[in-house]
Amino acid sequence: QKYDIDLKILDVIGIKRKLHVSSLFAIFKFIYAVFHMRGYFKNNTPDIIIAFGGYVCAPVLAAAKSAKIPYYLQEQNSIPGVVNRYYSSNAQCTFLGYPLDKKWRLKGRSEITGTPIRKVSGDIEKFNFPETIDKKMPTILISGGSQGAASMNECLIEPVKKFLNSSLQVIWQTGSYSFDRISSLFGRFPHCYIFSACDDMYPYYSIASITICRSGAGTLSEIAYFGLPCIMIPLPWAAEDHQWRNAGIVESAGWGIRIAQDEKCSEKTVKSIQMILKDKNMFERMSQRALDNSPDDAAKNIVQKIMEER
Repeated sequence: QKYDIDLKILDVIGIKRKLHVSSLFAIFKFIYAVFHMRGYFKNNTPDIIIAFGGYVCAPVLAAAKSAKIPYYLQEQNSIPGVVNRYYSSNAQCTFLGYPLDKKWRLKGRSEITGTPIRKVSGDIEKFNFPETIDKKMPTILISGGSQGAASMNECLIEPVKKFLNSSLQVIWQTGSYSFDRISSLFGRFPHCYIFSACDDMYPYYSIASITICRSGAGTLSEIAYFGLPCIMIPLPWAAEDHQWRNAGIVESAGWGIRIAQDEKCSEKTVKSIQMILKDKNMFERMSQRALDNSPDDAAKNIVQKIMEER
């Protein structure tokens, strides 16, 4: 409703992939949500449905399939999620954020469009930055995504100490779990800005030189849009290791470096950051390749393709 779009919330939960008693509860909620959506569609029949994966889409797609409402899918990751795998056979088309990993394919038609992102609206300069932040200083942006990344944050404590002692500015989105610990360690540093979460990362992307991040598809799409070289530390326990695969695509495209979250993570991160920032040609090349892979027209392309078929 923030953007004046009607919002309907379904009370569903994910089904564990291993047999568990909570799965019965999840199945009950799923069935209830399917019937709820069928009732909703009787009086509010959409012309088409676009689903972006995840378990919350499953009852909507099940209801759409039974009501014979045409639907499209969008898969952000290089390894397709369970819901998109199951419903792709009846989809009009599945729009892909990245080429699928060679071990995977979806039933039905698919097309690479990129993952839709929000374009810059011109409001970045109006953002309320901290008063002492230096918008022209070489800046490292660390972000673990909307939930933060506690284990990644631990790996970055020693690297950040080195960065701050090397005349680099650090902006660090920690997530709520790590916020107190990171603040206690770095709150006294004049060029370190720490926050738990942020509704809008775009202003920080706009002043960053390079970013350290996980490798969720949404994050990578936004980073590419801003032309940022990146150091990716994929979530080790992401479903079917899809973040590692996503990071591999970015690394192959030449605008990111993939680092495993292991005992050498800290050391490799420092070396990679130093290498990129000290080599102007490398930095500019990575920035340009990020822009070359920006999905800024993804939403437009998806809408155009759907309109051509209706």
